[in-house]
Amino acid sequence: MVDINFVWLNSVHEPDFVYFDGTHDWWLLLQTKSKAILHLTNPEDNSVDREDIEIPSDTILLFPPRMAASYQAAGVPYANYYVRFYTDEDFIDKLSIPYGRPISLVDPDSMGHLFKVLEKEFFFNFSYSQQSMVLLLRLMLMKVAESVEDSSMSDQQRDLINLRYDIQTRPDYQWTVKEMSERVHISVGYLQSIYKKQFGVSCMQDVLNRRVDLAKEYLSSSVYSSQKIAQLCGYQSIEHFCRQFKIITGISPLQYRKQMQMKQLKAQSGEDSGSDGAE
Repeated sequence: MVDINFVWLNSVHEPDFVYFDGTHDWWLLLQTKSKAILHLTNPEDNSVDREDIEIPSDTILLFPPRMAASYQAAGVPYANYYVRFYTDEDFIDKLSIPYGRPISLVDPDSMGHLFKVLEKEFFFNFSYSQQSMVLLLRLMLMKVAESVEDSSMSDQQRDLINLRYDIQTRPDYQWTVKEMSERVHISVGYLQSIYKKQFGVSCMQDVLNRRVDLAKEYLSSSVYSSQKIAQLCGYQSIEHFCRQFKIITGISPLQYRKQMQMKQLKAQSGEDSGSDGAE
């Protein structure tokens, strides 16, 4: 059983804000959206007389029931996202998330997005909101556990992962190795070396592969001309597009489209035959 008690985004407080609760019976998961001061809890007696530490924005904290939760603003307006919930399941324990300890998120934007979806489900109460909220909360906690496991990842590795994400989502952009290297604050030569070591492909080949993958989607599922597809995939000329497509796939864009059309016709023919036989 998982029961969401309350979800709130952009909870903003004055610079002198102080929070303490040592008797709550719910779980508390929060994502800071400003820097804050965390009062660490002593696990022996559940007191908060241990050291205080400053934590940055986009830090995650998870407090179980009756664990003293104590934090305050760090001289500036304090803001966070949070969810309070009840559960009698043991799935959280299996994730090995440290309670009451700051956790740096690998992907804070994704966590913030999950909070927003959770809040909408909570307040609008759609037909499947309860089931959706349970799944969302589980996913959020798994992403927290993932951040704990990936805490040994260096800033450089995170920069590389973010760069590859941008390449995968924007293959149409006019990428250059020089700009990529500037994004991750390293030299061109070093980027080319560590990118291939990390992902098994050079950075520019990664761009080309993603462009061709995108072109395949357009060729098989749209009526766009090859000229239009070339533009959508970031090519300045159709000749360049056709040449690179053939180098990577072994066939031209037109041949690929014809192959996909034949496969679709065969699949439809098989479905029709099956329908006739059933009748």
